[in-house]
Amino acid sequence: MPTNQDSGGSPGDHMRTNVCIVTNDEAQGAVVRKVLLREGFDCPTANVTRVELARQLLDRSTPDLIVVGLPNDIDISLGVLDWLEKLPRPNGERVLAIGPAADPKMVLRALRGAVDDYLDQNDLEAELMSALGRWRASLARQEAAGKVIALLAPSGGSGSSTLAVNLAAVLAKQHQAAVLLDLKLETGDLAALLDLKPTYTLADLCHNVARMDRALFERSLARHDSGVHLLGAPRHYDDIAQVTPEGVHKALVLARSSFPYVLIDLDHSFRGEQVEVLREADVILLVLRLDFASLRNARRTIEHLERRGVVRNRVRLVVNRYGQPKEVPFAKAEEALGMKIFHYVPDDPKSVNRANNNGVPVVLETPRAAVSRSLIKLATGVNGRLSADH
Repeated sequence: MPTNQDSGGSPGDHMRTNVCIVTNDEAQGAVVRKVLLREGFDCPTANVTRVELARQLLDRSTPDLIVVGLPNDIDISLGVLDWLEKLPRPNGERVLAIGPAADPKMVLRALRGAVDDYLDQNDLEAELMSALGRWRASLARQEAAGKVIALLAPSGGSGSSTLAVNLAAVLAKQHQAAVLLDLKLETGDLAALLDLKPTYTLADLCHNVARMDRALFERSLARHDSGVHLLGAPRHYDDIAQVTPEGVHKALVLARSSFPYVLIDLDHSFRGEQVEVLREADVILLVLRLDFASLRNARRTIEHLERRGVVRNRVRLVVNRYGQPKEVPFAKAEEALGMKIFHYVPDDPKSVNRANNNGVPVVLETPRAAVSRSLIKLATGVNGRLSADH
């Protein structure tokens, strides 16, 4: 099964940043296209279409940016906004809407949905320039900061901890270092899976949140020979109460500023500290198995994430232990979940269990095994950049 990859482009790179303009106002479309071309974006006339033909254009195009002019009729505009919310955005395509700024209800409705920025139609050129500037600044911050990858299993036994350890090991090998945070506060297994005995834990760090800085954060990490740095889960149940959303947020900020990749193993409690990570994550890997209970819980999780404001384009479905007897067929699983499966990790209990029992990631212990090759491919898919070796 193919894995998605980021486009790697940046605003202003006209060879790689593709734009679609959707508007029934020809003059408005001409202004938008003029600004975009001047700023170096790729926007051929074939990428400009009317609202009623937009679906056909977007079905055959993969834009990085979609600029939509909302019609003057409020009912039609609301229909367009509803359609935008249902529009698949697998690579986080940015959506700009153009409409009357004098209608605060329309502005609020747009920004609460799929629209990333709302532009006043009466000052369109200046508004569009400002929006493009904000996008550039946002991407520059994302490029400078480490990428946060959260792993969430809707059911116990899905193997998210094993995947977290192995993805961290692959990314650390490819990019010199990666940091792994264990937020399975009651049952965290990451230290055991890496055969580490951390001196400090997430609870210790949160207990000292007022003086948490980069030096304290880095001293709290246990280092593995693979280049993975671990911030372990609390050692004792009594310590769990010290972990707070504020402390987790601050730890995430420091982790992103210190490492190119931040991987976080979550539980499915949806407590405050878990939700903080879900809000911050660039990618959420929802790890499941193709059995009825896992699929039911995965669907409930997807619905809950949406109610929490986590849009689907940040969620990737990863089937672990694929190929077991009596699995639900993947086509039926995708239909039940309303999402495509991003990646399949084959079942190899012999290799995985041996590696886990030895405290060594399977990608390091048996790198040529099919499960290891699959995990390396998954790491490359969420990484978005091919390494020199793969």
